Amino acid sequence: MIQSTKMPSDQPLLSRSLMWAGAVLLGAAALLGLAGSGLFGAAAAIGLGRHVRGSGMPPSELGMHHWKRVKTAAHASADAWRGQTPVPTPRQPHTARVG
Repeated sequence: MIQSTKMPSDQPLLSRSLMWAGAVLLGAAALLGLAGSGLFGAAAAIGLGRHVRGSGMPPSELGMHHWKRVKTAAHASADAWRGQTPVPTPRQPHTARVG
C-alpha cells in the first residue's frame, strides 16, 4: 500500500525569504555587470581616442587606411585559398597483426 504524504495547505511551497535573497543577489549582479560594461566602454573609448591622436591622421583618413589594409588582406587570403591544390595524403598499408 502506497501512502501519500500531503503538505498542509496553509504552508507555501516556496520559501519567500530564499526567493527574496535570490532576487537581491540577481539585482546586485546586474548592477555590477552594468558598472563593468560602463568601465569597459570608457576604457575602449579612451584607448581609441589615444590611437587616433597618436596616428597623426584625421579619423576619416585613418579609417580609409585600415579599410584598404583589410581589403588587401582579404583578397590575398582568398587568392591563396583558391590557388591551393589538394595534397594527397600518403596511405599507410594496414597490416594485420597475427597474435
